[in-house]
Amino acid sequence: MKKFAVLLLVIALAAVACDSENLPTTSEGTETTQAPETTEAPETTEAPETTEAPETTQAPETTQPGDTTAPEDEATDTPWWILILIGLALLLLIVVFTRRGSRSATAAAPPVTWKTHAQRAYAEARWLYDALGEDMAVWRGNATFDGTTDVGSTAATSKAETWQEIQRRQGAALDALYALEASPPDNQTAQIARANISSLRATRDAVDARAEARFAYRTAEKDGAANDAMMEARDREVRASRNLAEARSGFARSLTDLSTLA
Repeated sequence: MKKFAVLLLVIALAAVACDSENLPTTSEGTETTQAPETTEAPETTEAPETTEAPETTQAPETTQPGDTTAPEDEATDTPWWILILIGLALLLLIVVFTRRGSRSATAAAPPVTWKTHAQRAYAEARWLYDALGEDMAVWRGNATFDGTTDVGSTAATSKAETWQEIQRRQGAALDALYALEASPPDNQTAQIARANISSLRATRDAVDARAEARFAYRTAEKDGAANDAMMEARDREVRASRNLAEARSGFARSLTDLSTLA
């Protein structure tokens, strides 16, 4: 297809060259006619004293030079069939190179397989494991109580930025895990995907519970609650912290199994 388009373009250019050779040449202008030399008047003869001078004869009119303007060049238009041929050749070349570029881009894109899903899931889940820790949960509870959860509102801006990133990363990790579970190479791979989905959700719930327990304790402390209420709030914090540690431990085991697939 490409060779045919190039051949067609060469034929079109050759046709244009042949047509330009047949164009009429520009006619040369006529030579300028020189004006005839003016005849010198004869010397005046002195008239005799008693004889009157003859009337003066007028000099002949000077002949005007001929028109020196060269005729205009004869304009010639390129035949319509040559223009059509050139247009078709260019169109074929554009189509050939466009399709060739599309095939190259398609060939360069790697195929998406179950292993691709496993690699993406592990990368996102590993980041979440590091982010969903005790310190993040405590910061979230304190920031909610103080009203400083927005980015840039406190010195702990990096914590606020990480918290905002958690939601996006969690969605990406779950999408990859669900894709891995839907197209696994074997049953064991599907089980590993389901285990990571459960452990990831459990860890995120444990972080939220730990943050709520911290918020409740700060609220009871501010309101000057009784000793029993303060102890209950404190015990709630301890239980939430313990549950978060257990959830993270299960998440770590699931990640270890997932790493064997990535």
